[in-house]
Amino acid sequence: MKFKLFTLFLLLLVTGLRAQVQYTTESPRIDDINDEDVTIKRIELTDRYTIIYMKFESHAKPGSQRRSWPFAIPQPGGGSMQMESTNNIGFQPTSRLYVNQGERSYKFIRVENIPEETRRPVRPGERVDFVAYFERIDPGYTTFDLYECRDRDRYVCFNFWGVHIINPPKKERYSQRKTPTPVPAKPQQPRYKPRTTPGIGTPDENPKSNEPAQPQEDQTPVAVAINGVTRDAKTKQPLVATVTYRLLSGAEASGDDPADSVQSNSPSGNYKIAIDRRGVYVVTASARGYFSQSDTLVTNRIDVARDFNLVPIEAGAKVTLKNIYFNVSRYDLKPESYPELDRLATMMQSNPTMQIRLEGHTDTVGEFDANVELSRNRVNEVKRYLISKGITASRIETVGYGPSRPINTNKTLKERAENRRVEMVVVKV
Repeated sequence: MKFKLFTLFLLLLVTGLRAQVQYTTESPRIDDINDEDVTIKRIELTDRYTIIYMKFESHAKPGSQRRSWPFAIPQPGGGSMQMESTNNIGFQPTSRLYVNQGERSYKFIRVENIPEETRRPVRPGERVDFVAYFERIDPGYTTFDLYECRDRDRYVCFNFWGVHIINPPKKERYSQRKTPTPVPAKPQQPRYKPRTTPGIGTPDENPKSNEPAQPQEDQTPVAVAINGVTRDAKTKQPLVATVTYRLLSGAEASGDDPADSVQSNSPSGNYKIAIDRRGVYVVTASARGYFSQSDTLVTNRIDVARDFNLVPIEAGAKVTLKNIYFNVSRYDLKPESYPELDRLATMMQSNPTMQIRLEGHTDTVGEFDANVELSRNRVNEVKRYLISKGITASRIETVGYGPSRPINTNKTLKERAENRRVEMVVVKV
């Protein structure tokens, strides 16, 4: 009887943890992953938890040292028997979720179906499904990093960078309403005989003129804008540019909203985008003779400032292609990369003599040679896409540097993400 009650209690507990799912992301897009054997299948956001459904299935070749601790059993009469190599998995309770490049972190709560700290053996070919619970990521954050631990000898951590989820900003129900200041009414003598029966009163009575005025609520939305300055990145001088914007997601977004644009002023370079619908916007600044620049901005109740420093198209100029995405530890392009590459192809078509060099870079996680090969394959894939858009192959050089040219110390999650990049250098205009 006690066992049945305990089982019922656990069932109610798990049901309560998984109740009230607000948003679900199936097979989320992930920018990079530390262990190829683990996959995030689904992410659920409830009012209290971030629930991550994961799968571990070893793809390592026999004799691999990844998560493997082979051991020998002594035999009677001397000698030993070598046991079959196995994987061992566990989940560290010190793991955290990080958003906005470490701006905020969310604690680990619990894990189901694999142990914490201690390790569970997994035979070759065996599949393990497990679920990790973290604190609820605040609404509005649509990308996070899962950092389980630091790699150590023969143990690879379940670390993910750039996990994209559905998590729109919390709707402010009363953010656009102003509370009127009450004005104390002066005592007045009634100008008419009070009614005692509906429809009966003095002949000269005017009910509308005698009713006290009710304060009116001001429902005018609070004015919000995206503003900033467009400049020449080399001279730092103001630049007249076209700033295009489009609502990507939000309470009033349909997902296919058309783009609109404004022009920055001359000679100040100032621009201002009046926002009447709150949400996530993609904003792109472009000018003739310059590389365009894009950013994703969240609008809520205050103005958003974003300056754009545009790099001139000239020999030696280098820019980082921000919106290029690949499958984890692979080099095939994701469809989300196409708009950025289409803009690059259009620019090269407008400048038919321009030649470029694509440089691929990775962070320091993993083997050096494998990272060099991955970076080389990725830039070659970008080149293939540009060729498919009509750009001559001879106009595009490629080189993969792997982790050999970091732009920071590679010590934090933010720095590692910055080092995983594709850069473009103008060889000839």
